[in-house]
Amino acid sequence: MLHPYHLEEKDKLTYQFVTDQGISYLIYFLDYSYMFNDYPLLAKHVYTFNIDVIDGNISLMNDERIGLTVVEVIRLFFEEFNNVAIYICDSIDNRQVSRKRKFDLWFWKYNDGSIIKEDELAVIEGVKIYNTLLIHKENEYFDGILKAFKELNARDYDK
Repeated sequence: MLHPYHLEEKDKLTYQFVTDQGISYLIYFLDYSYMFNDYPLLAKHVYTFNIDVIDGNISLMNDERIGLTVVEVIRLFFEEFNNVAIYICDSIDNRQVSRKRKFDLWFWKYNDGSIIKEDELAVIEGVKIYNTLLIHKENEYFDGILKAFKELNARDYDK
């Protein structure tokens, strides 16, 4: 049976791990409350979820334990039920669809049902930005966060 990689906790919102192939990943959450300024009651627990390769080449790698490790970090983050994470698929290299597909696979394969995933698409300056809301099913602000997330994605950012 596969297990997540050993996580080094840098702080409550930052983790690092190294794969068997020597690839080093950083997984971290950043305050995203400013995007929810119109929803002050909801904003204080909203973070972006980020995954960065900080050392190594991932071009031909397929390692199931990476997905298990990412999901473990998400599980730790959601020990606080009211936390909310938004995963934005970086579009800088036009690989946002691949990132979305990989994240979707990990989520559906390893989610235990406690986290709800809502996908949206924002168009900003003509660029499609895939983004995903992750919210614990027991979050006391569930309905409000979901509504705010949909409203933010529906805005016309090209004005």
